[in-house]
Amino acid sequence: ADDGRWESREVLNRGRHLFPFQYKLPEGIPCSFEGPDAFIRYNVHGSLVRVAGPNITTKKTVTVLRDLDCKRDNEKKSPSPRHMLEDHAERTFSTTCCRPSRVSCSLCVMKRSYVPGEVIHADVQIHNMTMRKSGPCRLQLKQLVTYGDSYCRPILLEELEFNENIRPGQRRQWKSLCLPVPPTCPSRLSKCRVIDVRYCVAIECQYSDAVIYAAVPITIVTVPERGIIPVRWSYQVCSTDFGEEDYNRSTIEDSFRPKYKFYEELRDIRKDKYFVLKLRQSPGVRRRIMVNEGESRADSETANESKA
Repeated sequence: ADDGRWESREVLNRGRHLFPFQYKLPEGIPCSFEGPDAFIRYNVHGSLVRVAGPNITTKKTVTVLRDLDCKRDNEKKSPSPRHMLEDHAERTFSTTCCRPSRVSCSLCVMKRSYVPGEVIHADVQIHNMTMRKSGPCRLQLKQLVTYGDSYCRPILLEELEFNENIRPGQRRQWKSLCLPVPPTCPSRLSKCRVIDVRYCVAIECQYSDAVIYAAVPITIVTVPERGIIPVRWSYQVCSTDFGEEDYNRSTIEDSFRPKYKFYEELRDIRKDKYFVLKLRQSPGVRRRIMVNEGESRADSETANESKA
């Protein structure tokens, strides 16, 4: 029906009955999303009207997915999918006896767009020019959920501790740190005006009284970029842990977890290399040699006949 219901009235005899159900979803609905403070869910309700006795109703929560292609990204001022992203941060520490000193960190991500199951490769450089020893250094993948226009909630999806500490005066550099992308919803939750979802890759270098922080924004899409072929993929549950203090839903209905597209194996055809080998026993090469020998023999015979 036009109001989103499917209705059929008939008398059901004793036994088991199956009814086909089909309903086309509207085009302007956002993707399913589960967060610590809000969620987007879609429920299918069924009702059995009985003449004698109360009606029987049931409800099933389903997942609605939307595709996001980096090649059709309509966001303004958005860099290309292969655009390298960089960020640099510095922090100055002042002491009573020594002159001020500073700590600098740099983060570089090879590209902007990723699909769930892909691995993020990042380069990190930290220069400690202070007299303090730093704490642990971590590479993080964060989900930034914005409610309305003011409140933003960061959610940690993946974390990699790549160094325990940086000594005073030490300068360290790490190449191709790996951070996998878990099953999660695509960026921006298209067609939703209340909740906005973004992602970023960040590094944190902790000190006793401060944290050095640098981050670059990335886009989580559902369609791999050109040159990457999906070999195997499936729908997997988003396993984001919101914490016990935030996740206080007790019923099974409220503990719903949507399933998102997850690429278990990807093949980058841009890295494939093809070589042409000319073997001595190759049939093609041997055939060309025989043809050349036959042509040279025929030419020599023709020259001899003309001389005679």
